[in-house]
Amino acid sequence: MRFAGWMMDVAREQSPTLDLLREVCARSLDAGYNALGLYLEHRFAYPSAPWAADIGALKAKEIERLAKEFSPKGFRIIPFINTLGHMEGFIRAEGGQWLAEAPTARGSAQVCPSRKEVVTFVRGLVDDVIRTFDDAWIHLGGDEAHQLGQCPKCEKRVKKVGEGGLYGEYYRDLCEHVLEKGRTPCLWADMVLAHPEALKMLPKETVLFDWQYSDDPSPTTKKLLKAGFKVVNCPSVHTYDATWCHLPLTQQNVDDHVKAAKELKTEGVLVTSWEFSFLTNYASTLPLIYAAGLRMSGKPWSAAIKKTGGKEYYDAAKALGEQIPKLSKFLRPGTWRPLREAFIMRDSPFYLWEEWRSEAVGKVGTEILKICDKLDDVLPPQDPLHWCVQLHRVAVDWVRLCDKAYQKYSKRDVRGCAELLEEGALRIATLGPGLRRIEEMGGSHADTLRLRRIVQRVKQVARRVLEQQRGTAKPKFLPAFEVISHASFVPGDQAAWRSAQFR
Repeated sequence: MRFAGWMMDVAREQSPTLDLLREVCARSLDAGYNALGLYLEHRFAYPSAPWAADIGALKAKEIERLAKEFSPKGFRIIPFINTLGHMEGFIRAEGGQWLAEAPTARGSAQVCPSRKEVVTFVRGLVDDVIRTFDDAWIHLGGDEAHQLGQCPKCEKRVKKVGEGGLYGEYYRDLCEHVLEKGRTPCLWADMVLAHPEALKMLPKETVLFDWQYSDDPSPTTKKLLKAGFKVVNCPSVHTYDATWCHLPLTQQNVDDHVKAAKELKTEGVLVTSWEFSFLTNYASTLPLIYAAGLRMSGKPWSAAIKKTGGKEYYDAAKALGEQIPKLSKFLRPGTWRPLREAFIMRDSPFYLWEEWRSEAVGKVGTEILKICDKLDDVLPPQDPLHWCVQLHRVAVDWVRLCDKAYQKYSKRDVRGCAELLEEGALRIATLGPGLRRIEEMGGSHADTLRLRRIVQRVKQVARRVLEQQRGTAKPKFLPAFEVISHASFVPGDQAAWRSAQFR
């Protein structure tokens, strides 16, 4: 294959240092990759949009130094930006609200493709990365643009040319702009596959990245090749939909895309990785990503993972990525990160108790804890998979403590309930040191603050429970535990309609 790369999702709250990026590039080269894609969104300090760069955003000088070091070695550093959808980082920064396609900034993840001033802004971002990155390819994003036609101007255009026409006209002009600058435009292929009329409008020089994370890519890749475009096949490391990673799904997905790329003679393969926030981290997954590079060259998965991570890492990856998901219907492949969603993403760990209690307090929870004990014994002290083990352990422990608190509450023992909830808050807080280490390694700063929020949420509910005493040790009336633990709880609102409306 001419192209063998992987993509690092910097956009999701990452702040990688130059030293870390150097290490990543060096190890990627050793693993057989010849390119690293940096998925940026708003986490690059665009000179044309200085108001959008928060602390830790990548800077042009860092990219230039990285390219200067690795381009002579035949290793490419490719920019992946967004120019239509997935622009919420700009829209929700002060000064960027005007870009929104939807009526409100909070409700919009997409910029308006019809307003000239928005097009000018987007071209400014494109020109910024062209000046910074020396690679021939400029990836313009273009995926999941699901808000086409929402503003009055776009609505009128959609009535005339359809959503595909609106999309195609926008990216025809933007791709031609990149070509005029002497570079090659690239796009994700999902929108042109959904709107074939848009495909006909794009310059044939555009490289299309066909991402299929659940299916064999061959049928869609054939359509794109038949239309006259160069194609890159894009599997994914399945961390975005898991507690840690769905290992068999990842292995099958990579194998399917490598097979399609070789059989159909596409440009090659880009292994994508997404969303390393909300209690996930790159350090625990990089050995698996490097192993995918070795796998592209024909090395067996087991040997590849052992080479990049060691035997202990391989054994732990099998346990966390295959054994535990098989044990639990709640965590099984095909679900969408249910543990992290219910534990932290909805800003209250009580959802995890509601949704996982039947398994976590029983045999499944016990088996998970046994696996965690074993892994802690065999993993080297500094292995990053210890964090993933701890997350599983704390999640089970929290659900069990919360369930004990509920049992006390159901018997009107409000003091006993509150004490157990306080214990649960302390248990959740033990994740803090690990999150701070992840942050120091360039990972999410927001996760440390999110953890504090859910710890405070549990303590708040403990206080609410104690307030129900009203001078008696065992009050006759109590709000349901699911109600008093909800963020919308207000004393006196017995029907608690908002607790059903807002989850």
